[in-house]
Amino acid sequence: MKFALRDFRAAKAWIPERAARFIRHYSKEIVIALALAIIAAIIIDPLWAKHERQLKQQAIEDDLKAVARLDVFDSRNKPVGQGSGFFITPSGVLVTNFHVIKGAGDIVAHLPSGAFYRLRGVCATDDKADIAVLQFDARETPSIRGFGDSDSIKVGDEVYALGTPNGLEATYSAGAVSNPSRQLDGQTFIQFSASISPGSSGGGLFDLDGEVIGVTAGSENIRTGPQAGLTQNLNFAVPINRVKSTLNPEGGYELQKDSPGFYYSLGNLADNKRQWDKAIQLYSEALSSDPNYTAAYMGLAGDYCEKGIYQLEVSNYEKAVVSDPDNVDAVYYLGTAYEDVGEFDKAIEAYNKALSINPGYKDALHDLSLVYIATGNTKKARGLLPRLMSVDRGSGKELQLLINRVAA
Repeated sequence: MKFALRDFRAAKAWIPERAARFIRHYSKEIVIALALAIIAAIIIDPLWAKHERQLKQQAIEDDLKAVARLDVFDSRNKPVGQGSGFFITPSGVLVTNFHVIKGAGDIVAHLPSGAFYRLRGVCATDDKADIAVLQFDARETPSIRGFGDSDSIKVGDEVYALGTPNGLEATYSAGAVSNPSRQLDGQTFIQFSASISPGSSGGGLFDLDGEVIGVTAGSENIRTGPQAGLTQNLNFAVPINRVKSTLNPEGGYELQKDSPGFYYSLGNLADNKRQWDKAIQLYSEALSSDPNYTAAYMGLAGDYCEKGIYQLEVSNYEKAVVSDPDNVDAVYYLGTAYEDVGEFDKAIEAYNKALSINPGYKDALHDLSLVYIATGNTKKARGLLPRLMSVDRGSGKELQLLINRVAA
């Protein structure tokens, strides 16, 4: 497009006098400015947009390399679940959801590159917040770009979720923040629209700079009404600031030294080496900093059980239940501890409480049935059979045979 001064003179009929004088005086500068604006619109803006897309793509690719598929096994090396996680340091520290690793005896982290690593220890867990920090046997893992600030995100912010839904590694989905501070069951979550599926739990929710702002925890389908089955899942993530509070940013987000989680992690590693006395000392250090550290009480109780000091096993499980009354694992293991000291009535009470929290808790159903049989109440044991059969048919069949033999 070509501009001439006469074009501006022709406009004087409708431009106010002051504006006309301004244009006469600065006509050349205005022409240059308009030309530059056109150049920017035609050339520079598209180039900048392309550059931004490339930066975003690079951020996604960098983060995908650090997102792992977690295969979870029980103490008998039987597969019990699959989830996601993401490495936050090159030394093998990984973040995931607590429910992904709950009850795990071993965990293997698989990366898209084909590399895989075995669990070395649990650094820190928070059952209520549904987060876990794990240490894998690794020295040079890819790691995410960095940590964002989950307190500063806003409605409408673009985000993307990375995980391994149904075991499919390196899966990406895009969306936006629907609510940065959704309150559910007394906990705060980030609600977002990027789609996730079973197996995505424990993956990362990232901002456009490639920094993690949340741990994808789960979704809830709308199952009733005219939109049932047609609507987008309601997806939630644990704010990353909950995780950051247990880590040391100055040390590359390694576990905060001298924190309760630090001592608990070392205690867990000592347990893996069957160093019970050392683990007891370390769990006690964790509790001196945080008297409500439920997992540390449970660690102590387990170690005292290994040493055959059953009264201390009982007292520490009791403290764990006091610190977190709704922790179904603590309540269940308190029942096993009562069995260890022969207090069967208390064991029955504990198992029933565990089942009131989680009616499908297989181990509580199984052990409660055995206690009923041991105390001569085969009728109540038989009454539990349908529930046990529904969650574990094999265990139910074994119990049925035992009841029939005892009752014969």
